[in-house]
Amino acid sequence: MKVGFEARGLARKIEKIPALYKTIIILVLVALLLAGLLYFLAKPQWEERTRLQNEYSQLQKELNTLKELKNNLEKHRKEYQQMQELLQDVLKQLPETKDIPNLLRNITSVSEETRLKIKYFEPKEIRNKEFYSELPFEIKFSGPFHSTAFFFDGIRKMDRLVNITNFSLEAKGTPKNVVLEGTCSANAYVYAKEKPKPQIEDTKAGKK
Repeated sequence: MKVGFEARGLARKIEKIPALYKTIIILVLVALLLAGLLYFLAKPQWEERTRLQNEYSQLQKELNTLKELKNNLEKHRKEYQQMQELLQDVLKQLPETKDIPNLLRNITSVSEETRLKIKYFEPKEIRNKEFYSELPFEIKFSGPFHSTAFFFDGIRKMDRLVNITNFSLEAKGTPKNVVLEGTCSANAYVYAKEKPKPQIEDTKAGKK
């Protein structure tokens, strides 16, 4: 009985509310309902959109990284090719073997071009250095002054690196036909792939 009385009282109070206020209240309630419905419907789409944006940003970063790697790869490939060409030039000057026959052929070829006569060629014992070895040799030659000058210039221009360490000259013949007799010491060089091992002295030689 009491509940029914309170319901009837509430109904009378609602009836006393002006129609305009009733309309506003209904519109507010409908707007709140629609807003809640819209939120629950749109929330998954917003979350999916945010996820896709994050994935796009991550993929864009990875794409930029791959582009940078590609550019660096091309750069390193060109640098590698340049280093290979430089290495080939160096190996012409510093071969990996003594190759004494080829060294003699080259020197003989220079002497023939300059019309200088090679009378003697003798390689000496090789000397190991930090990353290369010295191959000393001695030659004896004879010829006119201009041939001697052209010969040394030809040795300087050889592909293989040869360094003239010292030489001696002696003039022979008549004043109108001077011939230079010379002795020359020089070094060719050999590239060492591995660092040469230091020579170990024989300690047993001093023992009795």
